[in-house]
Amino acid sequence: MRFTFTLMILFSLVSCSRKSDTELYTDAKAAEAIKDFQKAVELYEQVVDRFPTVATAESSLVRLSVIYNNDIKDPRKAIDTYRRCYTMFPSSKQAPTMLFLSGFVFNNELHMLDSARIVYETFLQKYPENDLAASAKFELETLGKDPSMAITQQDIVINNSKPDKPKKAVKK
Repeated sequence: MRFTFTLMILFSLVSCSRKSDTELYTDAKAAEAIKDFQKAVELYEQVVDRFPTVATAESSLVRLSVIYNNDIKDPRKAIDTYRRCYTMFPSSKQAPTMLFLSGFVFNNELHMLDSARIVYETFLQKYPENDLAASAKFELETLGKDPSMAITQQDIVINNSKPDKPKKAVKK
């Protein structure tokens, strides 16, 4: 029995090792689609480990971060994956988003405010014109504050900066 199990695992590893990055990525997407997240993680990791310089490796890291953050709910692994993506593909279109999201998880999931601050400040230094720059600034301004209070304060500032609307005349 034990020999059969070992033989099956060995056969599985050998057959997976022959697959291309695209085949592994496709298999991982299929596993993710049926919510077999453990299998998807294993396959995405294989893509990254065996083919670290190809586009599917970057896509695999993006998918891994989504799985860790949204499906498995492991914020530390999500942050590690965001960082891996950012450091392995620093000139990628996804790099700014991965950096921002690591700060977001530090702040909103782990409540590690100092780490979040460092990430947001790094983000703003590297990507001041990025679409997420305004969000990074807002996150920095509201670090450690109750989110409902931050929204209320923002609404007050916005509402106070609008000119008063002319009042309608009351007919008598």
